[in-house]
Amino acid sequence: MQWRNTAHRYGLTASLLHWIIVAGVVAEYFLAEAGDESESASAFGAMGLHMSLGLTIFGLAAIRLVWRFVDARPPLPTTTKGYEVIAARVVHAAFYVLLFAMPLSGWILASLEGESVTFFGLFSAPTFNISANADLAEEVHEVLFNVMLVLALVHAAAALKHKFIDRDGVLGSMTPRP
Repeated sequence: MQWRNTAHRYGLTASLLHWIIVAGVVAEYFLAEAGDESESASAFGAMGLHMSLGLTIFGLAAIRLVWRFVDARPPLPTTTKGYEVIAARVVHAAFYVLLFAMPLSGWILASLEGESVTFFGLFSAPTFNISANADLAEEVHEVLFNVMLVLALVHAAAALKHKFIDRDGVLGSMTPRP
């Protein structure tokens, strides 16, 4: 598989970034749930890993955004309806906003709770020196996740529509294969 995108499919770079971020977001959910059950804030406890992975996703999203501008995306099939093109653009833009807003909101929440955000125990991220309600920050963080979950379901449904109804290869264009 080529590193760069072609006229018909995403390259290995875009594809791997996409699927690694997806796996990271899924893992984030389970780590957050496990962290709610635990009071330990160690670097390798559930919440420590949740925070480290959040920073990782933030960095990977930045790389993915830069890559999106550097490497032209394959065009959507010509049979794609206008409203589908607009919906795809809106959902993708929302994903990018959320991939930055989620880690930032979690980082702010940790700062408000007096917790240090460490990156796998290697270094601590600076804390935000702000005055806000930690409960509100936690609610914002959770709402952002719920919005991301709804968008992910819509995105997956659209991919499945392209695969099984339109049969136009859109889903296959993002699936890594040799």
